[in-house]
Amino acid sequence: MKRRPRYKISIEDESRLETKAAFSASPLRWLFLGGVAVLSIMVLGVFVVFLSPLRMLLPGYLKESERAETEMQLLRLDSIRMAYEANASFLNNMIRVISPTTLAGASDGATVPESITAETDTIPKSMRTPLLSASKEEERFSAMMREREKYSISVIAPLAAESLMFSPLSEESVFKESSKGAFKGEVVTAKGAPICAIADGTVIAVSQTIRDGGSTIIIQHPKGFLSRCSRIGTVLVEPGDLVSGGQIIALSNKGNARKAEILNIEMWYNGDPLVPYDYIGDGMSAGSSGGLQD
Repeated sequence: MKRRPRYKISIEDESRLETKAAFSASPLRWLFLGGVAVLSIMVLGVFVVFLSPLRMLLPGYLKESERAETEMQLLRLDSIRMAYEANASFLNNMIRVISPTTLAGASDGATVPESITAETDTIPKSMRTPLLSASKEEERFSAMMREREKYSISVIAPLAAESLMFSPLSEESVFKESSKGAFKGEVVTAKGAPICAIADGTVIAVSQTIRDGGSTIIIQHPKGFLSRCSRIGTVLVEPGDLVSGGQIIALSNKGNARKAEILNIEMWYNGDPLVPYDYIGDGMSAGSSGGLQD
């Protein structure tokens, strides 16, 4: 039977020629002992890093409080950077709006004032893109939308109004000449005269303000029409009441020294303002204007 090789480690005292310690083992056993030693070193390292207080002495290791403080400072730094970029962008846009040729035209030989140049030096280059003028497609779209809005007010509103019966505010009232073409019509009426709803609808608001000099009634009419009558005296309806065109809803003021009262009437169609005289002006008594003077 072949003998297995064995390796021996001994510790000797040469001065006395004595062997203090000796250890012999086969190569397989030496390999096993080496693996145990490496595993022991790894376990010891894990213990030192995760469980032992000695981990505080390792280079680059931070305490939990120090780590949390570092993360907080980094977050604050990011917030400051974002705020700086936002303020720089706002400043850049303000400069371009105030002086459009200052930055956008600098490449074309435009003169840049030193005060503005000093301020814009702090703006990141990525935010210095010049404002672009409207393209031809955008201009055509804007013109189309303006025409559409104009069409909505001048054509669609009268067509929708044809199926509604509009009534004057009062049989003894007349529009002031200066407000016949205005969005806020001024109607002169007698003191204490009855005020009527201009069309069927629902009262949606009743209020009284010092600015208007009296009470205000807002009525929602069919087909998207809305009317607002202000500077009136006694209100005879409440929010939620259904009213008919020509129904008396209030009385004009009668406690001041003027000979006549001036009411304000406004109208809207789907949110667009209308000229009230175009809808209820013809129904008011023109012959009574001589006796109604402010």
